[in-house]
Order: sequence, then structure tokens, then C-alpha cells
Amino acid sequence: MRYFIILCAFVVLSSNSLFANEPAKRHTARFAGTYMFGSAIHKDADEKDDDYVGPGGTVLMYPESDSTMLFYMEVEKGEPANAIGRLTGKISLKSNKGIFTMNNPQGIPICKLSFQIEKRFLDIRTVDGLNDCGFGPGVRADNRFFRYSGEIPECYEVEGKKTCFEQTPEKKNGTAQTTPEKKPVPTPVNDNQL
Repeated sequence: MRYFIILCAFVVLSSNSLFANEPAKRHTARFAGTYMFGSAIHKDADEKDDDYVGPGGTVLMYPESDSTMLFYMEVEKGEPANAIGRLTGKISLKSNKGIFTMNNPQGIPICKLSFQIEKRFLDIRTVDGLNDCGFGPGVRADNRFFRYSGEIPECYEVEGKKTCFEQTPEKKNGTAQTTPEKKPVPTPVNDNQL
């Protein structure tokens, strides 16, 4: 009888951990999805109207565990320079809030962003003036990103290269990546250039 009770307890604990391994079953899954602001929403809504490229951005939020989320962010300044910035990272959530910090090689913080996640939007703000996040000139992440989709993003694509959240360095060791870039001013085309 004692072995039966131990076996039942093991089965229950194992099944709970299996469900937690599914992204949709994690507590943070309620915040997962795609968040956008500005021209990113405009371009996605009307793929044929690329005449104006204003400030905009997209953030993909992926539920890594019950208390942590991975993100991919792409923000752009808009015309005429149209500088762009990309950032991937990891945040721990407590009461719908998280802080992302990136340090330089000497261990000194150079980028610090606060994330406040609500049901319909995500607010990102620079903390303590630490805004050296590897973005292009004049690009900042500070904005309210509105929830565009609640579907859990498994992967994202940058310049034809697909990266899945489960294989990112953040998932493996919690480090941050930046991809600074200056994007040329696009000529009007009929493709969606989000």
C-alpha cells in the first residue's frame, strides 16, 4: 500500500511538471503574444500602403516559465533617417512587472527597461536614463505597445533568418543580444516590410 501511494504521488508530480513544460500551460502565457505601436500596426493592417514609414515597433512575448518571459523587440524611428533597433532578452515577472538590464563587458549596466504588462497593452520605459540598448541613432523602446495577438509566438524572423525562442541564448543562459542596425529608407513596394 505504501508503494502504491508513493507511485501515485510520483505520477501526479510528473504530470504537473509535464504540463508546465507546455508554453500555453505556464502562468505567464496570459501575457504572451504580439504587441505593436505606430507604423508597425499601420503596415500590418494595410500591406499595400508603404508610403509613410513613421515611428513604430513590435514586441513578441514568449512564456519561458511560470515567472519568466523571453522577448524579441524591433523598434524604428521613422523617416527620414529610419534607424532601427532590435533586442532580445529575458525578464522575470512579479505583479505584471519586469526589468530588463543589459551590462557592458565590464559589468556596468548600460540598458535598463521596465516592462508593465496589462491585458491589452505593454508599457516599456527606460529606467535611470540607461538607454544604450544597441539601437540605431535616436531609437528608443519607450512606448505603449498594444496587444495585436494573444497567440504564443514560437519563432521570429530577421532578414530571412528564423530564430525560435526555445533555441535562443536567453533560454539557454539568460544573456542578452542586441542587433543595432540602420535601415535604409524604403522605396514604395507592395510587400509587407514589418
